Amino acid sequence: MAAAARCGLTVPRTLVSNDPAAVSRFAAASAPGVVLKPLSTNLIYEDHTYKMGWTRRLSAVDMADLRGVAVTAHQVQDWAPKRWECRAVVVGADIFAVAIHAGSESSYVDWRSDYPALSYEVVELPAAVTDGLRAFMAELGLIYGAFDLVVGSDEAGGEIVSFLEINPGGQYGFLEEATGVPITDSLVRLPARGSG
Repeated sequence: MAAAARCGLTVPRTLVSNDPAAVSRFAAASAPGVVLKPLSTNLIYEDHTYKMGWTRRLSAVDMADLRGVAVTAHQVQDWAPKRWECRAVVVGADIFAVAIHAGSESSYVDWRSDYPALSYEVVELPAAVTDGLRAFMAELGLIYGAFDLVVGSDEAGGEIVSFLEINPGGQYGFLEEATGVPITDSLVRLPARGSG
């Protein structure tokens, strides 16, 4: 998060903690509310079956009993109101940006929770955002990354793009299938191009 901010990307306030009091204070200072996000794989085994742990908005009921937070570190982030989300896959110097439009209430909070409700569109990100993504990759010495971004509106109606996270092994096949973006081709050609 700090590297993204240093590189000029807009980052929602974020807290990683296992202190219920800290989570409560953080949430109390958030006008739009907060979301709770898994820090590791979102696949869990519970009640003799596999379940997925999705990003979710914390409700007043959740906030009333935060004892479970003490068990392990949790990532809590300001809710970023959105018009749509974007997965921007960076391969060397190539950036493939695809808008992800939610078609259900659950996919509006976490698009992974309802793939059949999604629609996709290849988009061009503002230059300041692509510059920030490239700077982030350079600062961390990465040649591949799948960025999750939120595109919303500021108070004046202008576009604001918020960085949520980078996935070092983020999936992209569903984006290729839906839109034809040539991410695999770029990955295959990467060794011949060197790092760019």
